[in-house]
This record gives sequence, structure tokens and C-alpha cells, in this order.
Amino acid sequence: METTASSMGMLRHWLYDWGDANVDLFLSINGAVPDAWLWLPESLTWLGSYWGAPAVAAMLLLWIRRQSGDESLRVKRALIRFLLVLGTALSVGAAAKEAFAFPRPWTALGEAVFRVVGTPVSRYTLPSGHATYVAVLAAAMWPLLGWPARLTLLVFAVALGWSRVAFGSPFPGGCVGGFRLGLGVRGDRRSVGAVV
Repeated sequence: METTASSMGMLRHWLYDWGDANVDLFLSINGAVPDAWLWLPESLTWLGSYWGAPAVAAMLLLWIRRQSGDESLRVKRALIRFLLVLGTALSVGAAAKEAFAFPRPWTALGEAVFRVVGTPVSRYTLPSGHATYVAVLAAAMWPLLGWPARLTLLVFAVALGWSRVAFGSPFPGGCVGGFRLGLGVRGDRRSVGAVV
């Protein structure tokens, strides 16, 4: 029992606390956005929501219809990988939130300390579902895009993470955990190729 508590303490330190840097970074980002600019993190959060996955799938289906040969196959594989990896990553993320039970900022700090906009679905913060989604999206789209679009996607991913913290929903550690989960759960190219 003592070993489990010690392991959880180490896990909490490395994934969640960061030697109090997670809280300090959270408070700095959350407090830096003036009320007049809250539309920006709200817009980014809306654009980076996993509820946009059907629109991404529809866009890729349209892209497939406009292509032929190898290009069509490449986009089909990206679509299948996106859907399979997204389902897996969000499921793993939901299980991880319950298993780790790292509280959201308002539970850990109290709502009076910072600004909270909206009400998240989950009580727990690690990993961020939004960050997981945008990382899966970036990994799926990466091979299909040129460098200007890839750079735009990277900037969007970072901006989305910032927007979630500015909103007061997850700690920065939740966003980093979501990015790592979304990039870490990948569909094996050979198995995806066998499906297509």
C-alpha cells in the first residue's frame, strides 16, 4: 500500500505538480487575458473542440472524392487513422482522468483565485480532451499538408492549449498530457493500410 502511495506521489509530481510550476504557469496565463479579449480563447476553444471531428471527417471524405490513385489512398489512410486514433485516445484519456483523479484548477485552488469560463464536462484535468483532439488532428493531417499548413497547425495547437488555460479549465500539465497522449496513440500504418 505504501509503495502505491509513493508511486502516485511521484507520478503526481512529474505529471501534475511540476514542483508548483504547473500552478504558477496556470495563474500567469489565466490572469493575463483581459476580459475584453476573452472572445479569443473562447473562439480557439470552440475551433479546437473534439465535436469538430465529424466536420474533419467530412472534409477528408470530400478530399478523397476529388483525388484519384495514390493521393486518394493517402487521404483514406489519414481519415481512417484519424478516426481510429481519436476514438482510442479519447477513451484512454477518459480512463486516465478517472484513474489519476487530478483535480481541475477550481477544485485545487478555489474559484476566487482565478477566472473560470464555462463548465467542463469532466471533474478532472489530466489529460485535456481538447489538447488530445488537436494532437490527433495534427498527427493525422501532417503527412497531407505542406510546410505553411503544418506551421499553421502547430501554432493552432499551441494557441488551443493556451486558450484552455486562459479559460481556467485545465492546468498546463493537462494540456501537455493531452498533447502527449494524442501524439502517442498512433495507428500502425500497416494495419491501417490493410483496412483500406
